Amino acid sequence: MLASKNAALLADKSDILAAEFDQVHLSGLDIHGFDNEILVEGKPAVRSKRRLERLSKKRKVSRKPDDDIFEVSTAAATDVSKKIKKGLNNDDPLRLFLSGLETKQLLTVKEEKDLFSRIQEHRKLEDVKQRLQMQFNREPTLSEWAEAVGMSRQDLYSSISSGKRCREKMIYANFRLVIHIAKQYEGKGLNIQDLLQEGSKGLMRSLEKFKPKAGCRFPTYAYWWIRQSIRKAIFQNSRTIRLPENVFALLKKIQTARRLCRQEGHTPTSEELAKRVGIRVERLQSVLMTSRNPLSIQERAWADQDVTFQEITADPEVEIPELIVAKQMMRQHVGSLLGLLNRRERQIIKFRFGIGSERMSLSEIGAMYSLSKERVRQLESRAMDKLKECLPSQGLEAYIDLLT
Repeated sequence: MLASKNAALLADKSDILAAEFDQVHLSGLDIHGFDNEILVEGKPAVRSKRRLERLSKKRKVSRKPDDDIFEVSTAAATDVSKKIKKGLNNDDPLRLFLSGLETKQLLTVKEEKDLFSRIQEHRKLEDVKQRLQMQFNREPTLSEWAEAVGMSRQDLYSSISSGKRCREKMIYANFRLVIHIAKQYEGKGLNIQDLLQEGSKGLMRSLEKFKPKAGCRFPTYAYWWIRQSIRKAIFQNSRTIRLPENVFALLKKIQTARRLCRQEGHTPTSEELAKRVGIRVERLQSVLMTSRNPLSIQERAWADQDVTFQEITADPEVEIPELIVAKQMMRQHVGSLLGLLNRRERQIIKFRFGIGSERMSLSEIGAMYSLSKERVRQLESRAMDKLKECLPSQGLEAYIDLLT
C-alpha cells in the first residue's frame, strides 16, 4: 500500500514537472505568430490549455512547504492581527506597527540562512568590541575597532549597519509568531499590549541564543523563548499581590485537577482536590485563600447601581453612632449612681474600675488611704452592694448583670 502511494505521488510530481516544463518553453516562443497552432500529422491543430490548467491546480494543492511546518499561516496571522487592531485606537503605535509591510513578509529557508550569517558576523564584531572595552576600560573608537577586526572603517561601518538591518528584518518577519502566542494567553492578567511586549523580548532573546547548526528553523526555536517570556511576565505581573513561585505552581495544579473533575461530570470537593494534588485540605484552603484577587474599594458593589464598596464598607476604627450614644448614656447613669455613695467609697470604685483614671490594685488604693488590702476589698464590696440595691429604684435594671 505504501509503495503504491509513493508511486502515485511520483507520478503526480512528474506530471507537474512536465506541465511546468511546457509552460517555460511555451512562454519563450512567439506563439502569437503561429495563432496558437501546432502541426499534428501534417495538419494544423489548436493546442488545448485544459491539461495545463488542471495540472497547475494540482500543483498548487499538492505543494506543501516542508520548511514552513511550524510557522503560522498568512491567513491565520492576518486574522489575529485584525482582531487585535479592532481594540486599538487609530493613532495607537501598535496598530501602526501591525499595519506595516515588514510584519507581513515571511522568510524562506535560504533567506533565513543568509540573514543569520550576517547576524553572526555582526555578533562576532560586537564580541570584539566588548573585549576592547574591557581592555581599555572605555568605549573603543571606530578606528581601534576596525584595526582589531582587520577591516577598514568603511567596511566595518557597512558590516555593522548590515547586521542591524538583518536583525530587524528577522524580528519583523517573525513578529506574527509573537501575536499568535500572545493571543493564547489573553485574559490571564495582562492586556494584549503587555503580552506582545513580553513576547517581543523573548523573540529578541531567542535571536541572540539561536545557532543555525542546531538543526531546526528559527521559528521553532523562538516559539519556546516567546512562550516562556510571556508566562514569566504573567507570573510576576498578573496579580496585585505577587505569589511565590511554589504557590503559583501549586495553584496551577489545583486548577488542572479541578478542570479534570469537571470533565468527568462532577464538581470536586476540597477533600477530592487535595487528594488529587497530593496535599492536605488545610494547605489547599490556604492556597486558595491567598490566591484570591483583591477588589478595588472604588469598584461598584452591584452591576445595576453606582454604589461602590467604599460607601457600604464600615471603618472598624470608627464607632457607629448608636454605640456612641449608648456609651454617653451609660456614663451619665454611672455618674448618677456614684453620687449615691460616700466620698471614700466613690473614689475606691473609680480607682478600681478606671473611671476617669487608670485602674489601680487593692494594694495601691490601700497605700493612698493608709488602709490594708483586705479593708479596701471590704469597702469595695460594700459599695457594690449599695449600687445593686439602688438600680431598681433608678430604673437601671439593665446594668444588674454587669455588677454581679
